[in-house]
Amino acid sequence: MTEIYRISPDASFETVRRMLGQLHHQRVALELPEGWLELDNVARMRLLQRQAQIQHCEIALITRHAATRTAARQIGVPVFAHPEEAARDRWHMTPLLPLIDPHHPDRGLPDPPPWRRADEVQRRARPTLYQARQRRIKTESLYRRPAPTWMRWAGNVVMSLLIVAVLAGFSYYVLPAATITLHPGRVPLETSVQLAAVAGLDSPDLEERRLPARLIKADLQEQGRLPTSGTSQKPTDKSVGEVVFSNLGNSPVTVPKGTTVSTGTGTVVEFRTTTEAQIDGAVGARVTVPIEAVEPGTIGNVRANTINNVGGALRFRVRVNNSNGTAGGGSALVPVVAQADRDRLVEILLDQAAAKAYDALAAQLEPGEWLPPESVQTFLVAQSFDQYNDEEATDLSGSVRVLVQGMAVNELDANNVILRTLERQVPAQARLVTDSIRVQRLPGGDFASNTVTFTMTVAADYTTPIDVDEVRELVVGKPRDEAIQEIQDRWLVNSAPDIYLDPAWQGTLPSLVSRIQVRVEYGRE
Repeated sequence: MTEIYRISPDASFETVRRMLGQLHHQRVALELPEGWLELDNVARMRLLQRQAQIQHCEIALITRHAATRTAARQIGVPVFAHPEEAARDRWHMTPLLPLIDPHHPDRGLPDPPPWRRADEVQRRARPTLYQARQRRIKTESLYRRPAPTWMRWAGNVVMSLLIVAVLAGFSYYVLPAATITLHPGRVPLETSVQLAAVAGLDSPDLEERRLPARLIKADLQEQGRLPTSGTSQKPTDKSVGEVVFSNLGNSPVTVPKGTTVSTGTGTVVEFRTTTEAQIDGAVGARVTVPIEAVEPGTIGNVRANTINNVGGALRFRVRVNNSNGTAGGGSALVPVVAQADRDRLVEILLDQAAAKAYDALAAQLEPGEWLPPESVQTFLVAQSFDQYNDEEATDLSGSVRVLVQGMAVNELDANNVILRTLERQVPAQARLVTDSIRVQRLPGGDFASNTVTFTMTVAADYTTPIDVDEVRELVVGKPRDEAIQEIQDRWLVNSAPDIYLDPAWQGTLPSLVSRIQVRVEYGRE
């Protein structure tokens, strides 16, 4: 009969295992709570199965958890989804490994093979190694018979001669060694190269020393302010005086305030009445009316009998005249904008733009490009000011828009041309020392149209590369002095090669290339 036990959700694996150790039923089904993950791996499942084997009972699990079901099937523990299925008593636990008895661990093992059994009969039946050993001894005894005495003496003599020959050859060919120390020399070389960077050129012309250049442009806006230098007389006060109106008819005439009168000769100067006046209705009737000039300034100071024009419809009804001159008109000297101020401000702003032009263009350079300062140009595109010429102002403000352009030259192309020119001056078999190359651009240059011409100087050292294998092949087996002369004729060295021979009594270099060591020291200048 199967006993079903429900496991509490708070129970741990150890709690379940201890509970199983206290049961004495033959068939036990454990109903696991939903979401209980203590038996979701094979290791714990195997521990629970071994506990059941120790208790001599069979266990099954009731759960829907996929990982727990998989672990149970892997080691042979039955698993069900519902308690009704476990209660049918049709299941059996099939453990993969039997339980080992700690007191008799050999119980259940298969019998040993016959040749491993302890009884004497089976041991005799085992194939022995004695017979095979006896056959080998008998075979080897044929080779252990001593050789004749003369043969032994002859062998010793031959072996001694062979050893002496080997030692003599070793002493003559292998034992001698040599060490050659070389100090490569350097020769300084310097040249100047004139280059031309041309905008629009597709590829560098190394023969003509022409480089392609890229035209770059930038717009700059500059603003500034400066004091004005011009002066002008500015009208300040209006001239005043009196005029006499005379009636030309018999009807009364009203002269309104603000009636315009003006001079009739020379420059026309206008005045207006400051009060209203009435003229009696009789021919020749008069009235005196105060006036003031329309425009301020000394222009309003006119002589007597010069104001004789009446503006508007009153000129047909009255006459006007000034018996006295007008006075009071004045002017003052004030600062005004002169054309020289505008020109000077534009020049200052152009200088400011020129100072920023190189940096503005340099910001557009791509990696490896260089901007010749001589190619930088500035062009005035537009200008504007806050005052007109002759306008009263103490300061003049303005702005300019400037187009700057220059030519970007690829430094790699320039270096290739320079190195090509320098390499042509290097003797045959010599090579430039890379870390000694020094390139400098001379100040100044010429710019015309789309071409900028500049001069660069390059200085470097050259030396003759020394191949150590070639040195060994050249001096092998030669006398010391001859080897030194051969090396000096072939390579550029600062001093005579230092040749050390071992043993020192031998005056020639070893006959084996492998016994010659060559050291090249580049540190000495």
